[in-house]
Amino acid sequence: MSQSTIAIHVDDKALSADATRVHQDIAEAGELLKEVFDADFALLDARTGDRLTTFTFLGGGNWELLAETVREVGRRECAEFIWESDPVLLLAIPLMNRFESPIVAVGLFATENLASDAPLQSLASELDLDIDNVVDWIRTQTPVPATLLLKTANLLVRQLTSDVRISELERETSQIAEEIVATYEEITLLHRLTHKLTISSDTIELGQESLKWLNEVIPAEGLALQLLSHSENESNRSRANSETRFIVRGDVPVDSEGFSWLVDHFGLDIQQQPLVLNHAITNVVHEAMPEIRELVVVPLTESGKLLGWLAAFNHDSDGEFGTVEANLLSSVATILGIHSGNIDLYRQQSELLAGIVQALTSAIDAKDPYTCGHSDRVARIAVRLGQGLGYDQDTLKTIYMAGLLHDVGKIGISDQVLGKPGRLTLEEFEHIKTHVEVGYRILLDIKQLGDVLPLVRHHHESWNGTGYPHQLAGEDIPELARLAAVADAFDAMSSDRPYRLGMDDETIDAIFREGAGKQWDPRVVEAFFKIRDDIREISKSNSEHNVLAV
Repeated sequence: MSQSTIAIHVDDKALSADATRVHQDIAEAGELLKEVFDADFALLDARTGDRLTTFTFLGGGNWELLAETVREVGRRECAEFIWESDPVLLLAIPLMNRFESPIVAVGLFATENLASDAPLQSLASELDLDIDNVVDWIRTQTPVPATLLLKTANLLVRQLTSDVRISELERETSQIAEEIVATYEEITLLHRLTHKLTISSDTIELGQESLKWLNEVIPAEGLALQLLSHSENESNRSRANSETRFIVRGDVPVDSEGFSWLVDHFGLDIQQQPLVLNHAITNVVHEAMPEIRELVVVPLTESGKLLGWLAAFNHDSDGEFGTVEANLLSSVATILGIHSGNIDLYRQQSELLAGIVQALTSAIDAKDPYTCGHSDRVARIAVRLGQGLGYDQDTLKTIYMAGLLHDVGKIGISDQVLGKPGRLTLEEFEHIKTHVEVGYRILLDIKQLGDVLPLVRHHHESWNGTGYPHQLAGEDIPELARLAAVADAFDAMSSDRPYRLGMDDETIDAIFREGAGKQWDPRVVEAFFKIRDDIREISKSNSEHNVLAV
């Protein structure tokens, strides 16, 4: 597509306050257009129609006319011919999505060899060009068909738009990956801290163990632990309700409601130091609760929140409670408070991780609406296969997480290819095959997801070595990837696609029998047939599932 080789220079009058950025955009646009069309273009502001370069068409140009049409091209964001007079035309290409500056490029092209009856006088008059310059220029040009020019221009516009979208998705993916890393690091830290502080991962169980131990060292007839509900934690005062947990050891003379009355009666709050009551003071409440002779109460707190109360009732030797008992209860209350806070934070972080993974899965589904829910179904089918093959609970959790993320690399696949309703070309198929490596790279730096990487990368390998990306065969294929391959294939075959309806059960069964030992691990296929009714139910189900549950 050769044309005149007049150099493009920035028009100083067109530079905005941010001259450096505009200059850079114009230079990049000129280089891009030169690379694609081997031609020079006039660059105009898509909003105002003002020229951004000093380039002119053969020494002239009706720029007022061009300004009006350029604004319309910029609004439509589609390449168009804005002037046609055989054998010459003007092609306008909007570069709206690639550059920060709203640019429309306009180029002059010859579509045919010069004929004696060509209406060049009209062209020269309308575009304010010298007729002799036009004639001389056309004679030097290699004609380019108009259809080829327009197709190339629109392909360029779509490619630039896709590049921008891919960059946005890459940034979003990188941000999500960073959040996942940060979340896993926090969860790991909290998990270690919990294990250092306790012998149990459950606050109720730990509370019971704590009361059992306290009962051995504190001379009290009874001990009680009241854990407030989440709604009660929002205030500094306790309010008993059905969600409050009240754990006792020994002879405790009050129930949860009675204990809450005591807390209110003495005005206890989150700032409360250990409350120690002996005979002289307990006489004040003797009429309401005559069973209480001595009492020690300490708060359970964490990060400024009131989580509950720990109490000892009635000295077992008719003595008095003092600082020893108060300090012991305070120490245990501190451990329980930290533990309870950690458990709550762990729960929140787990829910956050679940939400992030679910958001990532939803992003995959949004890329290809025809396979919406595919990742969740593959994850659940793979877990059921894993159960059939006897995997332990930790491995099943890994299988589920990997199933959800097995197609995460499709974020980097072109929307046009992913949503194509017909058969893919060889080039398109090669492009879509890259999703396993893209997914592998997205998750590679997340150490806690190391166990899912082999499945994400190799779930399209075939037992006979004809799969991708590395043509692994047989036992060389990671075990969980072989399992996921069957789950993935089943859901793909049983689901409706834009180019075909889902296959019936008999057809799918026949394909699996034929492919066992060729495409799929025969052991996994055997497990499939043993539980295929369960798998078909999973495939038909549209219920919501917790991301981290199996």
